Amino acid sequence: MKMFSKAAVLGTTALVTGLFGAASAYAQVEQITITAQKREQTLQEVPIAVSVVDAEVLQDAQIVDIIDLQSVVPSLRVSQLERSSNATFIIRGQGNGANNPGIEPSVAVYIDGVFRSRAGTALSDLMGIERVEVLRGPQSTLFGKNATAGVVSIITEEPQFEFGGEAEITLGNFNTVITRGSVTGPLSDNVAFSLSGSVNQRDGYYENVGAGGDFNNRDRWAVRGQLLYTPSDNFNLRVIADYDEIDEQCCGTDRVVDGAAGAVLRDILGGQTSAGEGFNYQIATDFSNQNTIENSGISVQADWSLSDTLTLSSITSYRMYEDFIDYEGDFTTLELLGENVRGLDVDTFSQEFRLTGDWNDRAFFLLGAYYSNEDMTAQDSRVYGADTRSYLDIIAASGVVQVAPGVFIPDPSTSAVTAIEASGGFAPGTFFADGAGVRFTAEQSDEQFQIFSQLDFNLTDRLVLTAGLAYFQSEKEVNFLNVSRNNPFSDLNLVAIGEPLILSGLIGANPLFTGTDPTDPAQVGAFAVANPAVFAALQGLAASSATVFPSSGAAVSNPLLALPQPLGALTPFPNSVEDGRTSDSDWPYTVRLAFDATDRTNVYTSFSRGFKASSWNLTPDTRPNSADVAALRASGELAADNAFGAPTIVNTAEALGVAGNQRFARPEITETFEIGFKTRFSFGSLDVAYFDQTITDFQSSVFQGAGFAVINAGEQSATGLEFDSVIAPPSLEGLTITLSGIWMDAQYDEFQGAPVVSGGAVDLADGVVDGIGDLSGESVAGIPDFAGSLGVQYNRELSFGELMLRADYQYESEVRLLENLPENITRQVSTINASVGLNLNNGVEALLWARNLNEDEYYTSGFPTTLQTGSFSTYPNQPRTYGVTLRTRF
Repeated sequence: MKMFSKAAVLGTTALVTGLFGAASAYAQVEQITITAQKREQTLQEVPIAVSVVDAEVLQDAQIVDIIDLQSVVPSLRVSQLERSSNATFIIRGQGNGANNPGIEPSVAVYIDGVFRSRAGTALSDLMGIERVEVLRGPQSTLFGKNATAGVVSIITEEPQFEFGGEAEITLGNFNTVITRGSVTGPLSDNVAFSLSGSVNQRDGYYENVGAGGDFNNRDRWAVRGQLLYTPSDNFNLRVIADYDEIDEQCCGTDRVVDGAAGAVLRDILGGQTSAGEGFNYQIATDFSNQNTIENSGISVQADWSLSDTLTLSSITSYRMYEDFIDYEGDFTTLELLGENVRGLDVDTFSQEFRLTGDWNDRAFFLLGAYYSNEDMTAQDSRVYGADTRSYLDIIAASGVVQVAPGVFIPDPSTSAVTAIEASGGFAPGTFFADGAGVRFTAEQSDEQFQIFSQLDFNLTDRLVLTAGLAYFQSEKEVNFLNVSRNNPFSDLNLVAIGEPLILSGLIGANPLFTGTDPTDPAQVGAFAVANPAVFAALQGLAASSATVFPSSGAAVSNPLLALPQPLGALTPFPNSVEDGRTSDSDWPYTVRLAFDATDRTNVYTSFSRGFKASSWNLTPDTRPNSADVAALRASGELAADNAFGAPTIVNTAEALGVAGNQRFARPEITETFEIGFKTRFSFGSLDVAYFDQTITDFQSSVFQGAGFAVINAGEQSATGLEFDSVIAPPSLEGLTITLSGIWMDAQYDEFQGAPVVSGGAVDLADGVVDGIGDLSGESVAGIPDFAGSLGVQYNRELSFGELMLRADYQYESEVRLLENLPENITRQVSTINASVGLNLNNGVEALLWARNLNEDEYYTSGFPTTLQTGSFSTYPNQPRTYGVTLRTRF
């Protein structure tokens, strides 16, 4: 159901234009210069939806990093998941990533014109920032790679030819200590420099009752140096080098739904688990996490004014990124998971050229070319621990044993895992052995080329037609190396194995078989010959029930399907059928019409297309599609190699028909219609935009408790209405009010085979299996109906300086957190941030601040708890933090 009609929005536009139509009533307010279209323009004249946060707001609101930025930009969400480097950027409800190194984001992050291909490269503290621009909607025409949802563009301060600088220290709760400093000045008449650095340290606020240390600490530092060379009025060269490190233990979780596994872990095996719901900020692990990041790079930007109307620009960049994690992923003091390591090494070279100019003030043009070459190596080790087998034997037990008078617990000797192991001829202890699992290295090369153009043509003095067109080409190649795998249980086809077990049970329960031993093949065979019709009916029931999960509540089901099969079959890759390559191309475009209704009101409408290339599944859960499986069997590369005589790839997932195309996700396409207006008046400004957005083949990567489900959502659509406003009442000098918000209605038009709640009801009529469903026609989880931000700031001049009072309120209506979590796990945000500052005339500043002052509690994301079917965990938001910042400028 669509919330807003285009006619209604057009009517609103006309109304606002009428209200503020008289140019004589207009008084100038502060102009904001941005580069959202890769050239300097004022915010008012750029006919796209963009939010701008300047340096003053970043400091006054104590916005330390890009995660804090969402508190003042309601269309942006940044969710941090299980480690410091794993963050997902979302604009207008669109974004992805989710701890899969091959799934690239839909929101492009740029710092000083250089694309950051991984979220971890943009998470260091914001220092020396001039402004942050958040561009909403597809920006692929000018920004190319990974901009289907929008762009976050961070612009740092240029070196100055006048000596100056600043130093600051922040002290806060959880033993927070943040120090920052910067200095800038001339080295000669035409060379200026700047140097900035920061150190951020904080104790963890998540208590660990196990062997590991506290979680959610801060330990990071960064440095950036710049040189600006201006030998003449028509040429300048800017060189930027940066380096930052993160070494933290992140991120704590709450066990909001405690399934049957919880009692086994605590009461029988003697372990501890994370705290339940209630925002107790307490976790239990058996060892400390290790998450280290090293991120560095250098860029060179040159700008030549070839004439009064023609400028040539070049940006050359080389970046290096290393990310290592050894993560305790079962969230217990037991060793359900042993080694759980991910390492990422990314080297990226990029080159961009732009030629801009105007023709007789009638048209402005931009022509450009972009090239990038990225090499990535991902190391992955996921193995079982010392307690895995004993835990699963209890979970899979069919009998009980008395351990005290009147006290019975599951009998591990009756485990289905043990029974399958014995019947298959495997040595005792083969399944889920300590140290068994998967280790491999994945390599990916990614070469991309784009040519892009945009023309702004003045049809009249007030009417501008914009046409932008780009061509995008992406070539990716993936190779899996050094694969070491000892995980035979996950290769088994539990559907095929379960069918005779079900048949045996049906025979034993049927009165016609009285006197027949269902475990004796000879007796069963004799009865089958004597009663063929009855036996055939029981065979048919057993076959149909072999694909029915116990959680369905059906009278007859396959109990083996309740057993986890993580770290599924890894086929040789590349192979004779799959060459490990994707080649994608597209023509992203933008068409826009902008009309200056008055000297201070601009009305525009646009249609744009965004494109993101294929993304590879670089986790142990990658697998070929069904057609490729058949071809691999025919080639002999999938020979029978287990005791049940089935090819390795024929495990339960394929037998259920849910393996699908999980090797890679197809390209993602976003098409957006937008209409809006921007107006400025004597005491502020108002920007409003309505959008109608369709995403085809959205690249979904979701953790399901025992692995990742990578799939394209067929089609997702959304409509929304956004507004940004600034009000400075003339009668209340020094008071500034900012109000922003977004109403949005998003749904899946088509999403079959979607990851849904595991361990819940199963719709057999629709062929839906546990954890896999059809979300077509359903609302998209995680996208609230309304999100808004209100900021109130008061500045008062004093004889000895200036007083500043500020408060921000962030609100999001209640919404289901994720589709693969129960419906009652929701998110609702109602957070207050506040600060009081005093700026003295001698350059000394003091800021008393608090974030989440009202101790608001909500979840940022969640997941089915690892290897614990029926349990679900979430990531709580950060509790209240507060402190004081002292700063001096010179």
